[in-house]
Amino acid sequence: MHRVFRYIVFVVALVVGAVRLHAQELKLGAEFTTLFDNREYASMTFDGSGTLFSACLSPEVGIVWAERNELMFGIDMIQDFGHDAKFLSDIAPSFYYGYRAPRVKLFAGIIPRDEMRGLRSSLYFDRRYTYYNNNIAGVLARYENPSFGSSYLEFAMDYTGMRSYDTRESFMIMMSGYMPIKWFYMGFDFLMGHYAKDYNPDTNDGVVDNLMLTPFVGADISIPTSLRDVNLDVRVTYVQSLQRDRIMEGVWETPRGGEVFVEVEWYDVRLSNRLYLGRGSLFTYFDRYGEDLYHGSPLYRTDRGIYDAVELSYCRSFFDGTVSVEAGMTMEYDGTGWGTRQWLSVGAKLGYGINLKRKQHYIE
Repeated sequence: MHRVFRYIVFVVALVVGAVRLHAQELKLGAEFTTLFDNREYASMTFDGSGTLFSACLSPEVGIVWAERNELMFGIDMIQDFGHDAKFLSDIAPSFYYGYRAPRVKLFAGIIPRDEMRGLRSSLYFDRRYTYYNNNIAGVLARYENPSFGSSYLEFAMDYTGMRSYDTRESFMIMMSGYMPIKWFYMGFDFLMGHYAKDYNPDTNDGVVDNLMLTPFVGADISIPTSLRDVNLDVRVTYVQSLQRDRIMEGVWETPRGGEVFVEVEWYDVRLSNRLYLGRGSLFTYFDRYGEDLYHGSPLYRTDRGIYDAVELSYCRSFFDGTVSVEAGMTMEYDGTGWGTRQWLSVGAKLGYGINLKRKQHYIE
């Protein structure tokens, strides 16, 4: 706990000093999330049963100057539930510089993951991974074009491991793009992962390259009814993977396939089906490196050529969007058996800006 208090004192000192120099606005915020995620996969082969029940509190404070620049400091405090759980199961700081213009967004440092818009599929990041890894460490840049609705082009790098004697080097380079044209849309997601062995000569690990490209097209249609519109989203995705363990096999593996996603939403209730059909395991070396290398849903590592997920969920925001509730159940098939996943998430997100009405002083 001492390092937490030292970090808080350090942050307060920096903010106070910055305010005295040239800050125009003081930003205060906090985000709270509690997540229950239960998996019952006894009849399945490619993932195991288990329950996650935890809460995360992320306070944040920072300064804004010249309207578009910000320097933010925060901390993620996670507490797993259960009588054997220790006080504060995990603590992770975040601090980053951000530049926010109408078309360009730039971030550098330890950045909240929800600043990213791309790679939302569970093929790339499972719910369990994003909950415990709420930040990306590196850079994030995005270009947005309001002339084409919510279109964007995004680049990010997340450096997750610096090589040492007993730590493997690992990082991810990510790109994504999206463009809507009326009810039609198209886009892509791309991830290049690198996972290298440590300096310990006794460690029997390789140097792995993991590339995943998923271009997609879709239609987002609103169907009028007498009560409320029914929203229909249909998306077709091509999945291409390139993977190589340079030391072990040294050859490129090329699993690939296609995915069809259909979702119907009415009165905050969503019913969807996600069907993947392919050749080869998309997570070729999962048995060797596991979740250290692959961060998506382990069910995508199936080698049976099929993964299907039928999901029923409810999602709604309250109090001007500051409180959100999401609950649902998924029935999943990995080619060997059916399993169920149930989840409940309650979150709160608050933000407050204080305009500093005083003469500004700048130091060169």
